[in-house]
Amino acid sequence: MSTEHHRILVMRHPQTLANIAHTLSGRKDVDLTPEGEKQLFRAVRAIIAWKPNRIWTSPLSRCKAIGEEAAAALGVSCEVHDRLAEIEFGPLQGFTRPQLHASGYSFPWKIDERGLSVAPPGAESFEELLSRAAGLLGELRPLSGRTVCITHGGFTRALLGAAFRIPIDTFWNLRIPNVSSQILTCDGKSFTLAALALAPEEVIGRCLNPDLIGVDTTSASALEGGRA
Repeated sequence: MSTEHHRILVMRHPQTLANIAHTLSGRKDVDLTPEGEKQLFRAVRAIIAWKPNRIWTSPLSRCKAIGEEAAAALGVSCEVHDRLAEIEFGPLQGFTRPQLHASGYSFPWKIDERGLSVAPPGAESFEELLSRAAGLLGELRPLSGRTVCITHGGFTRALLGAAFRIPIDTFWNLRIPNVSSQILTCDGKSFTLAALALAPEEVIGRCLNPDLIGVDTTSASALEGGRA
């Protein structure tokens, strides 16, 4: 049996003005909403409780703000990783849904009869996004201890899609709330999803009781324990 030696917490950034306006912010720096400001501090507390060995962040300010504050409190490094940036929308960046449709495009990208995504020139295709996510998984695979990756909703979907080979026409069908965390474990080769869409307070709760991370409550041993 393989032995887990690396735990990875993947956190989405706080709520932004673009989120509530339903615009495609992509690689553009956008301000947080008042609710997003509150979420930022909740996120920092969760990362501090997680006690990572390292913090990696998207280059965009809505992610860096969390990583830098948590890193300063913990005394660990906060490294900017370009691979953690959001999907590149190219000429559609900043568009609202109505503007998108009026321009003859749709998002998520349509999948053509060959099974390929149809992105406009200058935008990142789903194939390119998933390849970028696979590259990050390659960087994470040989590490040990705990890593925090602070990123975006789109890239989180891609990371999970690449890790678990979710089909290109369905990997976007995941709801990733602001400042939610996904926990992955790795044995040096393959990844396991230990938790999905945890609120910051749930992360803290699992840090206080580490046995909650990755426990299969449907396993025979768990069922036997439940009967005792």
